[in-house]
Amino acid sequence: MKTSRFLTLMAAAAMMLLTACKPDPIAHLTDGVTVTTAEPAFISGTTASCGAEVTADDEGLLIELGICWSRNEKPTADDNIMSTHKCSQPYTCLLTQLEPNTRYHVRAYAKYGTEYCYGEEKTFTTLDPDAPAASPVTTLEATEVTSWTFMAGAKVEPFGADQFSVGICYSTMPEFTKEDCEGYEFGSYADEAGFYVVYCNELRPNTQYYYRAFVAYNDGSGYYSNNYFYGEILSLTTPEIPFILNLYTDYYNYSPYSQYIYVAGNGFCTQPELINQVGFCYSLTNQYPEYESDLYTTAATPTGEYFDFGSTIYNISANKKYYIRSYARYKVDSIKYGDVITIDTY
Repeated sequence: MKTSRFLTLMAAAAMMLLTACKPDPIAHLTDGVTVTTAEPAFISGTTASCGAEVTADDEGLLIELGICWSRNEKPTADDNIMSTHKCSQPYTCLLTQLEPNTRYHVRAYAKYGTEYCYGEEKTFTTLDPDAPAASPVTTLEATEVTSWTFMAGAKVEPFGADQFSVGICYSTMPEFTKEDCEGYEFGSYADEAGFYVVYCNELRPNTQYYYRAFVAYNDGSGYYSNNYFYGEILSLTTPEIPFILNLYTDYYNYSPYSQYIYVAGNGFCTQPELINQVGFCYSLTNQYPEYESDLYTTAATPTGEYFDFGSTIYNISANKKYYIRSYARYKVDSIKYGDVITIDTY
């Protein structure tokens, strides 16, 4: 009789061990394994980010980690799953191709040896397709703003995608996406905290721009497939191009016999490396000659903050009034002008 009762107790204990890692709706510690499901985050109409943490006394027995989900309660590994390559660490999986306006049940799982262990069950409801989604990316304030460039950054929280790129898009319109912006640049990874740095260029001076960070990610249906998360929209105004002091015509020498005028000028610029060339433009009719529409001559490219330059204007006609002024042409299509002088030939 005692032997029979002992065998019955042993059988019950064996059954408890065999069923310890069967699906369970709450987080548990069984045979040295703890599975904890995090709250779903960054929910959109078709995606949701779900995280978990798994710890085990024997990490070598952790065969597979991931998230399982279903429209029904208590999802298991027999339902939809998204596995991760991380082991016994906090991880995040991006659930994709979900149905909008749909309630889902989700929980973390770990395959420990031959058994599946589950964390507590969470629920979420996907959004309407047109509703703005919560985003893992934050737009950081721009720095180093010049007349045509700026540095901006993005902070990206883990959201479960293995393949994604981070960038900044910008526009002169306050509402825009990467698909209809004026320009965009991708960034380089800065540190393990998820900070990215992006360098944007080819802007226009003295212009208000709106900019935002974005994440382009692969949802499993194709390479990135026009899937984006966006940060908030911020704005900046580019300054005027660096002001050039004392850019003017300093003296001239006219030769009626050789039909030329020699003119010279000088200038000062705090960023001479941004100047492509300096010279003089001239006209017989325009009192304010311009580089784009009138005649011009190129003098030099500045090599320092203070610079002198001169140039010879040939094929001068006699008995005419010439309007001449200096110019500095920047490496983007912007121009600064000096003062105008007049020369009466004879």
